[in-house]
Amino acid sequence: MSLTIEGANASHTSLIEAFLNRHKERLESFAFELEIEECQSKKLEAFQLVAHKSNKTIEATLSVSSQQSLRWALNALLVFAEGPDETINLEDSPAFAIRGVIEGFYGTPWTHEQRLSGIESFADFGMNSFMLAPKDSPWQRFDWRRPFDSMLLKLTKELVERGQLHGVNIAVCVSPGLSVKYSDQNDVEAVMIRYRQLLSIGVRDFGLLFDDIPWELQFAEDIKKYKTTAQAQADFSNRVLASLKEVDSSARLIVCPMEYCGRGTNPYIRELGTNAAPEISLMWTGRQICSEYLDISDAIVFKDDAGRAPLYWDNYPVNDVAMTHELHVGPIQGREAGLEDFSAGLFSNPMEKFEMSLLPLSTIGDYLWDSKNYNPQESWDRALKLMVKKESDYTAMRRLLRNSLGSCLNGNAAPDLGSLISSTTTAWRTGKPEEAAEIFRKAGEQIMRDYEVLTSDNFSRTDLIEEIKPWVAKYLAGGETLEQLSMVLAQCTWSKDHGLAGTQGLASEVLRIRQRFDQIQSRLMGDGLDLLMGELYAELKANEGC
Repeated sequence: MSLTIEGANASHTSLIEAFLNRHKERLESFAFELEIEECQSKKLEAFQLVAHKSNKTIEATLSVSSQQSLRWALNALLVFAEGPDETINLEDSPAFAIRGVIEGFYGTPWTHEQRLSGIESFADFGMNSFMLAPKDSPWQRFDWRRPFDSMLLKLTKELVERGQLHGVNIAVCVSPGLSVKYSDQNDVEAVMIRYRQLLSIGVRDFGLLFDDIPWELQFAEDIKKYKTTAQAQADFSNRVLASLKEVDSSARLIVCPMEYCGRGTNPYIRELGTNAAPEISLMWTGRQICSEYLDISDAIVFKDDAGRAPLYWDNYPVNDVAMTHELHVGPIQGREAGLEDFSAGLFSNPMEKFEMSLLPLSTIGDYLWDSKNYNPQESWDRALKLMVKKESDYTAMRRLLRNSLGSCLNGNAAPDLGSLISSTTTAWRTGKPEEAAEIFRKAGEQIMRDYEVLTSDNFSRTDLIEEIKPWVAKYLAGGETLEQLSMVLAQCTWSKDHGLAGTQGLASEVLRIRQRFDQIQSRLMGDGLDLLMGELYAELKANEGC
């Protein structure tokens, strides 16, 4: 790779070099001649890319409105570089103002190295923010009055510096709600001690989180001073914001309310929004904690009540608490096109499983960049191909993961299996149990072949397999189950009067197959296979001896 740059300042040059180093494998055969200009567009983070490619040489002018927009222009240049020789004149800008990830799940927090790597990936996805709010880190919720130690500050500074190299703002949160005395200025100062430490290392975005705490005021002084918890939290937040602004007028404060989902039409949100300073952003998860959809009409209702547009804390692809047996890897869906015009932005809450989170997060980045032209399946396939480049590995991984697309957002957890089950049930109910048996036999054999690829020492992304071992094991069990059901169906007969029938004990065999599959707690293949086994058992049991 060769590189010449004109018109760039030191920050631009550092960002360009960091980008090219990250994508060295994909770009090492190219020669780049880049010119950086100021973009005149008034759109947020807008850029213009004018480029010509010929014989691995790319001449490009990048007109950018900010350090961040330079990163987005480079993202576009990467796509252009891997296409055919041609000339491009592209003007673009993101839809949502805030596009990011919030590490806000319960469970083992991401490691420092994962966070550093994540920042670079988030930038690749067109995201401009990463918020640290790890629920099970003691400093976040339980030791919030204690100043950050030197090591935590050092690591956070490294995150800030990595973010600056890739156009990603780092936000850090404090969650004082378990023990805060809202009326006590000393508690405001306890929060500010941390915020001042963070300001000194370059953080400008701050979170004050009141989620998942007791509803009632806990201290006599607070009960005496405030009529409601909403009033107390608004007052506390306002004093924190005022203290922040005294130190740095550019600092921003984000508050997560105690009640953070629903229609927004409730007294708590109305009172909190009425009393909180208008500069404070309020987070909202939508109708539910994990919302099936986010739409414009609900955003309008929230703004009417809270006096500001919602900043979404989107609980997808998170799989913590009661969802730990689920693997949320499907593309983001159910988020309305044009929502950016009615919201302050969106933070996605990922899974504890870092590498696999990057797949759905990539699709979220696509939605946040251009909600009106977002195509979930195209985005997901494109992201998976970048994650697993070897064709045979990609194909096996795709078949596995398409058995785990479901969550509160995706009604069809396993679309390919659903189609297979539909074909099988149609066959046996129309008098062709042998055809149904053959469908299941072939499908089971394919899963077995996939399993061999996925668990081979030569698999190109063994780190992904290590993260999802329980679901890979469930996939194998699914293949074995299909083969066993194939043998059951092969022994069945069908008559117009009774339907499917088998020998004595065949229904009990289906029950045993079902129980063995269900003993593996990790959820895969949705509910379709279990329902089919239930129906098959019931029909064989009813016709036993016919």
